[in-house]
Amino acid sequence: MMRSLLIFLLAAKTAGAAQDAPDFEKEVLPVLYHHCFSCHSEKQSKPKGGLLLDSVTGIQAGDVLVPGKPEASELLTRATLPINDEDVMPPLKGGAQPLSEADREVLRRWIASGASFGKWQKFDHRGPVMEISKAPTVVSELAVKIDGLVEEHHQKRGTHLNAPVSDEVFLRRVYLDVMGRIPSLEESRRFLDNKAGDKRSRLIDELINSQGYESHLFNWKADQLRLLTQGLPGQPGWLYDEWVKEAIHTSMPYDEYVRRLITANGYLWENGAVGFYVRDMGMPLDHMSNLTRVFLGTRIECAQCHDHPLQPVTQKDFYQMAAFTFGVTNMCSSAGFSEKNVKQWPEVKAKLDSMKADTALRQGVSRTIATLKRLTTDTGKSITFPETYEYDKTLRKKPVEARTLFGDEAPATEGDRREAFAAWLTSPRNPRFAVNIANRLWKRVMGVGLIEPVDSLSVLPAKEHAALMDILAQAMIQMKFDERSFTAALLNTRLYQSAAVRETPQPGVAFDLRGPQLRRLSAEQIWDSCLTLIVQDLDERKSLRRTDGSEIDPERLRKLSRMCAGEIIERAKDEMEYRKRNREFQLRLVEQSKERQAARDAGDEAKVKQLQSEHARENAEFFSPRLKAMQMGHGYVAKETDPRWKHLTFGMVRASEIPLPLALGHFLRQFGQSDRREIDAFNRDPNTTHSLALMNGELTGEILAKDSWLQRSLAASKANAQERVRLLYQAVLVREPADDEVAELAKLTQGSADPERDILWALLNSPEFLFLQ
Repeated sequence: MMRSLLIFLLAAKTAGAAQDAPDFEKEVLPVLYHHCFSCHSEKQSKPKGGLLLDSVTGIQAGDVLVPGKPEASELLTRATLPINDEDVMPPLKGGAQPLSEADREVLRRWIASGASFGKWQKFDHRGPVMEISKAPTVVSELAVKIDGLVEEHHQKRGTHLNAPVSDEVFLRRVYLDVMGRIPSLEESRRFLDNKAGDKRSRLIDELINSQGYESHLFNWKADQLRLLTQGLPGQPGWLYDEWVKEAIHTSMPYDEYVRRLITANGYLWENGAVGFYVRDMGMPLDHMSNLTRVFLGTRIECAQCHDHPLQPVTQKDFYQMAAFTFGVTNMCSSAGFSEKNVKQWPEVKAKLDSMKADTALRQGVSRTIATLKRLTTDTGKSITFPETYEYDKTLRKKPVEARTLFGDEAPATEGDRREAFAAWLTSPRNPRFAVNIANRLWKRVMGVGLIEPVDSLSVLPAKEHAALMDILAQAMIQMKFDERSFTAALLNTRLYQSAAVRETPQPGVAFDLRGPQLRRLSAEQIWDSCLTLIVQDLDERKSLRRTDGSEIDPERLRKLSRMCAGEIIERAKDEMEYRKRNREFQLRLVEQSKERQAARDAGDEAKVKQLQSEHARENAEFFSPRLKAMQMGHGYVAKETDPRWKHLTFGMVRASEIPLPLALGHFLRQFGQSDRREIDAFNRDPNTTHSLALMNGELTGEILAKDSWLQRSLAASKANAQERVRLLYQAVLVREPADDEVAELAKLTQGSADPERDILWALLNSPEFLFLQ
């Protein structure tokens, strides 16, 4: 009997220990991957100390593990040394990060429980490809599937969704998330007065197919691609912006969108997608870093200069990836800007030589064709290992063979490297492409990604929400990368329509699936929401900036690219004449100003008016009709002709219509708009300038002005004072005021000369206006 009891107790203890043992693949492997594999895996040509930790045989042969004895296992003891100890692992001088207390505890528990590897034998550094499986393709079905997985999540944990939100909260939330602005009074009334049971899904369909959706989505994509409307010197950079906008407008599938960017060729005025390369001209390594981060959710920039300290990505891996796009003219050398890119150049040069053209004419011709020199196309040039490459000195300055970092291989020849790369990148089999865009769109709607940070995808599977992440990626593939439909499905879920989570997300803690994350509005959302109160039919108003007649007008450049050699030379002569005449014109303008000032100083106003008339006539006739028609001017702002907006300045348009970069003092920059130098470089942290801009800024003054769209709408409503306060709340906060708010406002504004104006000012400056709830 006693023996049986002892056996039972020992068995129970063993079972308890096994139950407490960490799962190697889920808990231990990630610790080794992020802290050890960069030095101790087969990815290194010479693993440090000859120790391999990416296989069972390597770990066992390394004599660093004593199962059941954590204190005797070097794998743990070296990781628990003080960070200033020269024997601490990983070595911090290489950029690695020390193990956290939680990581050390995982290792300790695993070793103490016997250090079982389970079925794991060896780490596959390339990882598996994406196995395609069935997933919902209809918006409503995907929403139901998501809700089902969310419910399973809460049932396992004994938790639940937050309470469903009211129609008012949903209305404001969905407008800000989809349209990038608050709804107008008319839009609010139309939805809130609707009694249909399916009005939310109908509103989502309406918004997802609107101009406002396209405007807001453009801002999101522009921050990722770092679009700079005016940041490509000598080039019509806005055509890159327009290409992205057109891709959104036509609902170009996301995989096709990325494929066209990767394989783009030609001039900007022929194919705006070449801006993808012109934007990073001369920066082939940074270009690949940005590309993998945006389209694959993977950061490899640390491996530009040395092996990555936090994951097994080597400098060789990086250079092999960069080899796919390095040969593009604007990437690899100054060949992106050369007379050789002008198809007429051989004939032009021959004619100039036969004419024995002087230096002035040759320079004039070079200036005329300058824009044509910037051509994006493939060359035969290959990237080579750097002279300082330290991992295998025999490879220094040797050509690098293109190779993908994970998933399928992508064999490529010299002439089709980008095509092979694009096919691999956008393939449904790519284990990160669909996951990346699904996760990014989830974060765009819910405020937090299922995988955070969104650019931290790796060979390791997601720790949390793996089933949900998989169904989202599979749905993205089955929906043929339709971003509108995918987003609509997320918006239709009960999760999205639940009350916001107000706790600040903690690093390393998975999204708890209780509701969308409470977050501050972006600079663009605040700007566009303010303009909704100022501008009638805001989404319909477009930029008044024009380029016709300018040197970089696309039509002029198309004509120039079609000219024969003789026409180019004659064009250069005309431009030289124009520039000479223009210099004379600028000098004459100075003289005219002096003449008018002299008349003013003499007190002769009649003479001033006479000179103004004479100068205007002289200036109109200064250039001959031939020179006027040469399109040698600059861009300009057209006159507003629409009666709805004649009283507005040209800058009162949506953020997506404003060219970047903007001056630091602009409202958008004050509120943290990205300068587009880096990916998603926006800032939503509060600061003093925010308060000053809303309290005393020009935009607030425009809202309070009598001719703002809000004020005109209030006047047209013919509502009484109490009703107008209710309308102000609906317009700014998209909700009815509570009874206690109405009573308190009455007290606070009792002595006000203009209580309505004061209430509106207070609503605009309230925290509630600045947050997405």
